[in-house]
Amino acid sequence: ALTLLIPSTPSYDPWAWLVWGREIAHVSLQTTGGPTWKPLPVIFTTIFSPFGSAAPDMWLVVARAGALMAVAMTFKVAWRVARPLVVALEGNERPAPLALLPAALAAAIAAASLINSPGFITDNALGYSEGLMTALVLVAMERHLDGARRQAFAIGFFAALDRPELWLLWGPYGVYLWWQDPGARKLVAALFVLIPVLWFGPEYWGSGHFFR
Repeated sequence: ALTLLIPSTPSYDPWAWLVWGREIAHVSLQTTGGPTWKPLPVIFTTIFSPFGSAAPDMWLVVARAGALMAVAMTFKVAWRVARPLVVALEGNERPAPLALLPAALAAAIAAASLINSPGFITDNALGYSEGLMTALVLVAMERHLDGARRQAFAIGFFAALDRPELWLLWGPYGVYLWWQDPGARKLVAALFVLIPVLWFGPEYWGSGHFFR
């Protein structure tokens, strides 16, 4: 929220998401002339639409918080991967703090590399949603490592509402969860149905074409 002290405005795609959120709230969606439909950010902008002129700033807070969370989660997951390597090399379950410096350095390099990736700062400052999506993917990964497979799948669902490329990972993970955890089958089936509904249903409503 403090970043709003700097002059801020959403870019083209985020403005379209804000318009669509307002139109959904008024049951009058028109997606023609805008960018590609994305369910994840429009969920937020629809919720924010009753707040009027504050909605753009509210979305910027979410997008920028997502980017910051992505950096934090990159550090955390990299640390989690690197620390056991240090422990194995040291042969000590509780190595001295100085012995863990290589793991901390690896995690810092990973987080810095995300920050330094092309467009990461500018795009997320302008309200794009990829930072939030990255954070969700990494949280899902950590929940998987913790053995919380259902939570990992559910969090991955929200990430898959931002980029369809993630279906290539999220879909097979759902098949794996269906096979390994029969109790999760209702969850898997429900989210498998919701993905096409939320991606293609609003687009058909707003433009008359499923694949505009």
